[in-house]
Amino acid sequence: MTKREYGIWINGAAELPAGSALFERNSPSTGESVARVHLAGTTELDRAVVLAKETFRKGGWKGLAASERGKILLRWADLILENLVTLSRIEADEAGKTIAAAKGEIEWSVELLRYAASLAWSIPGRIVNHEGAEKLGLVTYEPLPVIGMILPWNFPTVTLFQKLPYALVAGCCVVIKPSELTAGTAIEYARLAKHAGIPDGVLAVLPGTGEVVGQGMCLHPDIDMISFTGSTAVGRKIASLAGQSLKKVALELGGKGANIVFADAHLDAAVAGALAAFTINQGEECCAGGRLLVQETIASEFVAKLAEKAKALKLGTPDDVDADLGPMIHAQHQRKVLDYVEKAREEGATLVTGGRAPTSPGLHDGYFVEPTIFTGVEPHMTIFREEIFGPVLGVTTFKDVSEAVALANLTHYGLANGIWTSNLDTAMAVSSALESGFVYVNTYLETVPQLPFGGSKSSGLGRENGPDGLLEFMQAKSTFIRLRPNP
Repeated sequence: MTKREYGIWINGAAELPAGSALFERNSPSTGESVARVHLAGTTELDRAVVLAKETFRKGGWKGLAASERGKILLRWADLILENLVTLSRIEADEAGKTIAAAKGEIEWSVELLRYAASLAWSIPGRIVNHEGAEKLGLVTYEPLPVIGMILPWNFPTVTLFQKLPYALVAGCCVVIKPSELTAGTAIEYARLAKHAGIPDGVLAVLPGTGEVVGQGMCLHPDIDMISFTGSTAVGRKIASLAGQSLKKVALELGGKGANIVFADAHLDAAVAGALAAFTINQGEECCAGGRLLVQETIASEFVAKLAEKAKALKLGTPDDVDADLGPMIHAQHQRKVLDYVEKAREEGATLVTGGRAPTSPGLHDGYFVEPTIFTGVEPHMTIFREEIFGPVLGVTTFKDVSEAVALANLTHYGLANGIWTSNLDTAMAVSSALESGFVYVNTYLETVPQLPFGGSKSSGLGRENGPDGLLEFMQAKSTFIRLRPNP
């Protein structure tokens, strides 16, 4: 593996912060060192924010015609695809993904970028004229000046591009804190953004810890909004800190998705969907369908087919082109996932397959966990209630639609759920009853850029993607005009 070195990106250039702490990033697949990251501190954060505020006030970026901003973003998308091989390698090495998964994530992110760029030609506004010829009201949408973005490690590219291009189209300046575990691609995207034509000062990338840079962003008086993707626990802290200065917050948080399979579903399609729902990205996915609710009349056959497919999945390193799953992000997280497995056993769930860290040659140096399926899962069990963030599935049976909906909603999360049925009436009725921001029907983890994404309850605030993703970074301004003198 090629070892890379990263610092910060500020004012259109890469820097190594003087006296910065160093973070050694080891591959979660092999344990080899793949990157050394010079972490930003409060000095670098303040520089970046002050520069962003000054850049916004000078108006060079927000003052461009929105269509010009859109054209720059389209050039940026082309540059990312031209560098797809290098970017996929960086993401695979740092996050432990297979090369195919990293490549797919980046290609999907380019679709988000292109869609966001297209919104530059349709930034909203409206005229209000209900008072006759003498009065006119205008509603315009203006960018929030400086956005702080705090990113997770599980999807370092897609979580960035569900936020950044929308803010840039709006005309905002942005300071990004990627996870120190997966900082490489964010720096590379910023470098390509400069080549595409995004002016210096508009975009800064500050790898650093949550305790220093993340908390500092939430408290900084010149950051106007925090957009965060991560755990619900950290999201609550961010909202509390940001509330001290009444910053706007957008929070895409955790989930405990229910994947509901009715007896009239297409069985093989539902099995394939259920498998993907809990194993995609090694289960390190906030939308993962970690709760499988199966109608009791088909449960035995369904679980048998699902277990057979789960056993056939291959774990491997990024260089293994046949691998289906990679490792957990680090040793502590592997231990956490395996602890959930043990807890499920202790609480009475029945292990069907998996449940171990493999020891086969080529895998013993990484943080792998076998795809794991439990049956007999009851609502009081930890595996039913808590987000595991690994390839672990709990199966619960139900009798009818009302019980399925009740079980699905029996959680404080509300991010995404799935429905498998051949009956459109059932699909629409259940979708309406589910307490989540997104519902998949006869598919899972499939969407298009035009659809807004976000959660309810403890899964977050605000929306990403779609036209709503643009408006998150803007604020409405009303202007009232009297066209004739008031008599």
